Amino acid sequence: MAVTYKVTMHGVSISDPYALLKAVFPMMNGQDAEGSNSYAQVTFAEPQTPVDLGPLVKVEIIPNP
Repeated sequence: MAVTYKVTMHGVSISDPYALLKAVFPMMNGQDAEGSNSYAQVTFAEPQTPVDLGPLVKVEIIPNP
């Protein structure tokens, strides 16, 4: 079951969304990902446990259609 995660940072513009995803999900390796200066999003085949980077970084699960 594929799981999509959206990562945002409170009050901060994200300069490199892929580096942020790699920090939150160190095992990330070639998964579908996208991002902008306001969010980063990645889809994994199986659920993942994100790294806790503190209260400014929010990780949420996005429902897949």
